[in-house]
Amino acid sequence: MSINEAASTIYTGKEIVVPTTSADLSKANISNPYFTHHSDHPGLVLVSKPLNGDNYSTWKRAMTLALNSKNKLGFVNDSIKAPSEETDPEGYVTWS
Repeated sequence: MSINEAASTIYTGKEIVVPTTSADLSKANISNPYFTHHSDHPGLVLVSKPLNGDNYSTWKRAMTLALNSKNKLGFVNDSIKAPSEETDPEGYVTWS
């Protein structure tokens, strides 16, 4: 394995994966919004206090900060558009 290959090697917890395409490498980049950290999961608590009728403004601020810190805010505020199935089939598959 060369130094360049080692620099782009990803350890998934079970195996070592060497990305072969630019799309694989971009998903391995933590600044990519599609990147998912190994500790991210559907049950992850992003804010400590659940939304109720009285705390919307504080909940919104906490949720915005949490999503922004994980580079996922663009999926919620529509600044990241869904890829087209016709023009970007690989991106579409990743999105859906």
